[in-house]
Amino acid sequence: MRYLVRGKVIEGKSAALLEAIESGELGRGSIAHQTFLKCMKKARLTEQGQVRWLEVCYCREAFGPGYELYEELPYWEAYFEELDVRFARKPEDCEGYPVCGDCDCTEKLEAKLEKLGVPFFRHLKETVSSPEAST
Repeated sequence: MRYLVRGKVIEGKSAALLEAIESGELGRGSIAHQTFLKCMKKARLTEQGQVRWLEVCYCREAFGPGYELYEELPYWEAYFEELDVRFARKPEDCEGYPVCGDCDCTEKLEAKLEKLGVPFFRHLKETVSSPEAST
């Protein structure tokens, strides 16, 4: 399943998030560890300060209300607030694992998301390295 994840960086957590991404520690301990890093490098920042990214979950148990990215959420909650996880495409249109690995819908959705806002990772690096950075 593909999910659209939205959230705002918790005030004061920007530097820690950047360090976690650059060091590769973000999501360490999760089976989706490498996905976390990929997601942050492709995430977009909207004018309203919301970070948006797509995430693929291969867990068969993850289907159904309340199960969206349940294994991943504690890792994201360390850095983001106001998290909102939604299906990026209708569940009935997704064949799920293992077909997800060969499906082109992620590329299409990422291309659409790429038109939104600015690259989050670049913005995060610029903000944290700036002398005026307060978060």
